[in-house]
Amino acid sequence: MAINLAAPLAWTKANAEETQMLQALQGNILKGHGRNTTANIFFKLDPTKQLVSRRMLRQLANERLTSALKQLLDSKRFKDTGQDGDPFVHLALTSKGYDAIGLGAKAPADPDFKSGMKAAGSITALSDPAVATWEAAFQQDLHGMVLVATDSESRTAAEAVAIKTMITDAGGTVVHTQHGKALRNAAGEGIENFGYVDGRSQPLLLQEEIDAETETAGTSRWDPTFPLSVALVKDPGTADGFSFGSLFIFRKLEQDVRQFKTREQVIADSLGLTGEARELAGALIVGRFEDGTPVTLSDEARGGPPANNFSYVGDAGTRCPFHAHIRKTNPRGSGGAEPEPAERKHLMPRRGIPYEDVKREFHPAELPQSSSLAEFNSKVAPLLPTGGVGLLFMAYNAVIAQQFKFTQQVWANNSGFPVPGTHGIDPVIGQGPSNPADQKIKKTWDDAASLTLNNVDFKGFVKMKGGEYMYSPSLTFLFSL
Repeated sequence: MAINLAAPLAWTKANAEETQMLQALQGNILKGHGRNTTANIFFKLDPTKQLVSRRMLRQLANERLTSALKQLLDSKRFKDTGQDGDPFVHLALTSKGYDAIGLGAKAPADPDFKSGMKAAGSITALSDPAVATWEAAFQQDLHGMVLVATDSESRTAAEAVAIKTMITDAGGTVVHTQHGKALRNAAGEGIENFGYVDGRSQPLLLQEEIDAETETAGTSRWDPTFPLSVALVKDPGTADGFSFGSLFIFRKLEQDVRQFKTREQVIADSLGLTGEARELAGALIVGRFEDGTPVTLSDEARGGPPANNFSYVGDAGTRCPFHAHIRKTNPRGSGGAEPEPAERKHLMPRRGIPYEDVKREFHPAELPQSSSLAEFNSKVAPLLPTGGVGLLFMAYNAVIAQQFKFTQQVWANNSGFPVPGTHGIDPVIGQGPSNPADQKIKKTWDDAASLTLNNVDFKGFVKMKGGEYMYSPSLTFLFSL
């Protein structure tokens, strides 16, 4: 029986073939690993030591890497008993990494994977900054990355040391180790450095998660059900019918928190917002309040679990602006360019985590309240970082051009999306040319007749510092090296 990629998977009811697939698939693809601390170990291999490098990768797979099945079992055990699992470990290789071990012919054929994120065509298409401005580690031709994750910084560090030793003992070079650490608000929800709930709307590939979402939050307005084909790619290095991998996107995105939060205050003043209502300014930019309440549903933060069962039906930009971040990157059927089934094919499972290269003075969810821009500038702004913190964006794709690349180029960077007209680039991750006058916000929420703030000019507070396209191969392939 062939694996059905056209539907999600009920892993607790998996048949023999599906169980075999889960054993051969690396974790983190179908479901996020959920650990609080991470280390991304970027490395290069010695092309003159191909057999040694292959042996090291095989040993890594046998001794360290976490299968999808083990991850799911560990997660269930933790939920049932509170018992921590083993360290989570995941491997991804670049196209040049496959070449370095002499197996370029067994690498995925995806053209963006083959050319890499530093290719001139990719830079132009995504409006990325010039490679010469990236962090030095990412300017190099990387061969792969190992992701280590646990709930303890010391445990993550110890596991990372052991893996780096394996790499260097095989003649490889550890180019860079990037640490990540989850941020959570008082309700325990994951947030990013601007203070907003992050990762709430994800394509769900496991039937158990879909059932839980349906029961707890509802799925009548937005269906989070996605087929396995949104992430899984048949591993070209294997001949069987159950070994899959996924195209992996990594981008280090630096956040200028001080300027972002300052601009929120400017917008709040321009809209005449006072007191707690000032939070609406940021919600109109992101599309959600900091607690995750969608601005298309409410003009104030409601508290409680962040809603995901909503659409933009009936909202012609009077509640959630067309250029708001979450509307740009998931138009939920409201995009004017494609019917909803085609639109959904651009979404992707995201597995990002914040990073902190420079120590923060305040937790993003605990900033003092300000009643005006002047008060913010005197009391809060000096406490906020202008760099050194951000998000390690990670996502899994089946086709890079159709998913990540399309989302960034055709949605986030496109002033004419999601509906005909000019609405400005995505104010959070948008890149490239932008006319400040394109971004507009109604001065009164949900009032089409109200005056409009015609020059929002919200952009440039997130900078891409480097990244790469990779492939997370099956364990079957790695065991065969």
